[in-house]
Amino acid sequence: MASPSTKRQQVFLLGSLSDITGSKLPSIYQVLGFFLHQHLDLKKPKREASASTIDKLLTFWERADIPTRERQHCQTKVEKLFEEWRLLKKNEKRRSGTQVANEENFKESFDDLFDVAHADALTLITISEDREFLLAQREKGRRGTMAGIDVTLDNKNKRKAQRMLKVAAKKQHEVQEQQARSSTVTLASSSSSADESTGGEGVTGAKTPPPPKRGRMTVVTPTLSAALDRTKMSDRKAMMVVTATAQSLGHNVEDMALNRSSIRRLRQKYRTIGAENLKEAFSADQALVVHWDGKLLPELTCKDKVDCLPVLVSGMGTSQLLTVAKLPTGTGKAQADAVVAALRDWGIDSQVQALSFDTTSSNTGRLNGACVLIEQALNRQLLFLACRHHILELIIGAVFIVCMGASSSPEVLVFKRFQAHWEFLDLEKFDDASTDEHVTKALADVRDDIIEFAVFQLSEVQPRDDYREFLELTLIFIGEVPPRGIRFMAPGPMHHARWMSKVIYSLKVWLFRKQFKLKTREAKGLREVAIFSVHEYIKAWMTAPLAACAPYNDLLLMKSLVEYEKINKEVSKTASTKLAGHMWYLSEELVGLALFDRNVPSSVKREMVQSLEIEGEDNAPKRVQMNIPAILASELKDFTTSSSKTMFQKMKLPDDFLVTDPDTWDENDDFNRALLIVQKMKVVNDHAERGVALIQEYSGILTKDEDQLQYFLQIVQEHRKMYPDSKKVTLLKKQ
Repeated sequence: MASPSTKRQQVFLLGSLSDITGSKLPSIYQVLGFFLHQHLDLKKPKREASASTIDKLLTFWERADIPTRERQHCQTKVEKLFEEWRLLKKNEKRRSGTQVANEENFKESFDDLFDVAHADALTLITISEDREFLLAQREKGRRGTMAGIDVTLDNKNKRKAQRMLKVAAKKQHEVQEQQARSSTVTLASSSSSADESTGGEGVTGAKTPPPPKRGRMTVVTPTLSAALDRTKMSDRKAMMVVTATAQSLGHNVEDMALNRSSIRRLRQKYRTIGAENLKEAFSADQALVVHWDGKLLPELTCKDKVDCLPVLVSGMGTSQLLTVAKLPTGTGKAQADAVVAALRDWGIDSQVQALSFDTTSSNTGRLNGACVLIEQALNRQLLFLACRHHILELIIGAVFIVCMGASSSPEVLVFKRFQAHWEFLDLEKFDDASTDEHVTKALADVRDDIIEFAVFQLSEVQPRDDYREFLELTLIFIGEVPPRGIRFMAPGPMHHARWMSKVIYSLKVWLFRKQFKLKTREAKGLREVAIFSVHEYIKAWMTAPLAACAPYNDLLLMKSLVEYEKINKEVSKTASTKLAGHMWYLSEELVGLALFDRNVPSSVKREMVQSLEIEGEDNAPKRVQMNIPAILASELKDFTTSSSKTMFQKMKLPDDFLVTDPDTWDENDDFNRALLIVQKMKVVNDHAERGVALIQEYSGILTKDEDQLQYFLQIVQEHRKMYPDSKKVTLLKKQ
């Protein structure tokens, strides 16, 4: 083994690194040292270093003639040992009692056997000396050693090798004889044909039948390929279904090109052609908004996980998926590179004027955030349309922690108990807000308004079932009957990433609190979450996708959250503080969207137009630093400056109507053209998540077909036009 690098004289806990030598089975110290030499000194990746270590390790176990585990399991054990060492090294400067004790325990195990023996090794070993040797090696001190060559075993292996050579020679002899017989039959047949044609008498032989002709009729068409994809049918299943269908229609399947490989090739071909046609047909002469939302998903061809990043653009009613990129990491730079590459690949980088994103640090970082890096790559300032739903998810998440307490569990435990108890509930016996004086008092000032809003929203088409369930539960909670009647859906996912589940579960659990045992803190906390959801959250969530409503809604919501201290001071402070950090739409660039909001009075719009003459900052911040105590006295005009006109320029909005009175704007053609563009702007990132959902849904037919991955969802989008009645096909259409 090569000596370690001179730059690394000592290794944490191990000292110097050494080779695996000796006449015993390798110890933990030897295995870890050899791995670290491969990984740290020779710069091999972890997987390659563990493979080299296993190669070395297994030579000793083979010498001892002891059966071992499968190779991949041995490799995993080496990597787990490395991870244990790495975690200790990570905290080497933390000299707490626990850290010191963990290091000592780890060092005490160095001389122990690195055991990769088969689980049934003691049963499988037939030689008693080998069995005793394994048991001795497992003891502390690993007594016993391996002697020289086992003559008996060596002779046995030699005899086995000789038998294998004889078998191989015999098979080769049989193949040569078969080839000779085939040659003889061919010559005899040729001679017989010649004799028959000349009338002579020659050697006669049976004619070999001609090989069957393969079918040439193409069965798989672009439409059939689309149907197979839509039904998530594998190539093998497609072969059986298409063959049976052809036979039932009276066709001769012998004339058709029907086999699994042909079906697979044609499906790949039609996907690629369809994707290329989509790219050629897509044209964008208007300003576009680009959306992306990364998710960690299982790899299609192995068990590893990979960052997937769907990238979409929208504008004037257009929503086009550009790619589903696989990222090496989830950093802002990796995401920015993937977004810019997709835009340039489609040739639309010059049309993009706005970014829609989740407000995570990897996106919004001041130096290495994806948004900043995309701006730098495109060499111009862009509008930042932070996802409105993501902002509201952060608010309800903060409120839930305040009311229910923080939890390290991936699921909300009270919801998990409720889900298990669901089948024992009498769904006709529930208690609404009228049964609790505190809830009735808290909702008294908004009850009629919420009922009217929820009923109106239910009359509209809701893009998701959980939105409809939220609206119906709100009416039931208040004491009203939804249009479809009172019904309760069975509890669904409850993990922390599903923010809507917190609202739905809180309402549902509180309604059935008398049939489901709750702790006093849980009952009180769920009640406060339910009140907040109905009082503040429902309107904000349902109106979030409307770009024109964003500035005015945020201002009203902020004021309402401050005034919510009359109901719950702690919740008010938490929610308002969280929202204050995400006032993107009251920035100087985006506050102008309120000019297109029907709910903003004309008098307020006049004040905003007058404020457009106030000189703004050269590089106005993308989000406002909100002074919470002063928010109650703030108006839209306070955030409007001359910089607010930049939105009109970037989104190519006509602005001649600004010189006229707001009361006449509805009759102004310029205003109506600008209003149409603003109404089509998407300020939520939900449909980017749909791309991830469809990857998971169709991963079965994408396996071992990764070259089609970035185009496949484009075909899905195109194929949904062929099947407008399919629920799954309209998944993206509703957005």
